Amino acid sequence: MFILSALGAWFATPWVRRLAWRYGVLDQPSDRKVHTEPMARLGGLAVFIGFCLPWLGFLLLKNRVAGIFAEYWEMFWALLAGSLAMLLLGIYDDLKGLKATPKFIVQTAVAVTLYYAGFKITRLTNPFGPAIELEWLSLPVPVLWMVGITNAINLLDGIDGLATGVTACIAMSLALINIVYGNVIVALLTLALAGACFGFLPFNSSPARIFLGDTGSLFMGLMLACIGILSLFKAATATFILVPVLIFGVPLFDTAAVMLGRLLRRKPLFEGDKTHVHHRLLRVGMTHKEAAFYLYAVTLLLAGVAIFISFNQSAEGIWYFGTLGLLVATAGWLAWRLRAFRRPTTADIATTAADLHATVADAATASESCSSSKKPCPVS
Repeated sequence: MFILSALGAWFATPWVRRLAWRYGVLDQPSDRKVHTEPMARLGGLAVFIGFCLPWLGFLLLKNRVAGIFAEYWEMFWALLAGSLAMLLLGIYDDLKGLKATPKFIVQTAVAVTLYYAGFKITRLTNPFGPAIELEWLSLPVPVLWMVGITNAINLLDGIDGLATGVTACIAMSLALINIVYGNVIVALLTLALAGACFGFLPFNSSPARIFLGDTGSLFMGLMLACIGILSLFKAATATFILVPVLIFGVPLFDTAAVMLGRLLRRKPLFEGDKTHVHHRLLRVGMTHKEAAFYLYAVTLLLAGVAIFISFNQSAEGIWYFGTLGLLVATAGWLAWRLRAFRRPTTADIATTAADLHATVADAATASESCSSSKKPCPVS
């Protein structure tokens, strides 16, 4: 699944790029964007093609896995239809542009439809006591989850390769959980999504040759949200609520921080700006590639802690790994505040060079003074 999806996306991307340039579906530079020249959009179409390609084989196969797949037939087609709706919404947004309100209406309608197709969260596992039954909240919680994760991935798509790579990291983490628990079909879903992302990533990494566009970020966000429900909230693989929060930590933290900042500054919630975590990393001196790889590493670190918790859901395990996660988060915050990641800027280099030049000049003056006075010069 992984290899077929990766190859499908890799072969489809150049064709999609030519299509975008031919029809003028380009992302133009602006003050709130980091690229400086027009860039082809619609990259998500290649990811969608790569994701769908391996599933065609299941229509022809007649083995045990195909038999298991037949049991999920209705949910799979519902997921594919919802993802296709998000893909079309993204294509329209990339072509014509859409305001936030109609996008939210369509996203909510798709999420409610998927809820009735079986993508439900009815209870939350509690390692400290009995499971928490959501009752009447079993509708708004999964709908909010699907819409929230979809938009979190969309908002994260701000620099080359970031949303694609983070999605791949999250998908691989979910695949590991499902493989261990024996949830074959969901594991194949996550591997297909991860493979499609990896196949597209060489064209999307810095310096990018094509962008995901809303076409890709909305599709990938909804797919991740639905796979997350199947992986983390269903009876066979149900986990403590901390696990999905950690696995999806980077996009959730970025979205929450940006929205809170806009509220505090009394700015419109859905007005674009440069306050995302990747913009902050660029401002402290990281390159696009360094910022992306840094956030990949954070995603994998959080996912690693989440996977350990999911396999050891005792109260002691939660306290241990929760404390570890808190210490890691605190260390990261302190490093951020102390600018441990800061690279020298042009001004820093110029200042250092001036100081060095002055030191050399002072040493030369002192040497000349010693020579003219015919006294031994001090050795330092």
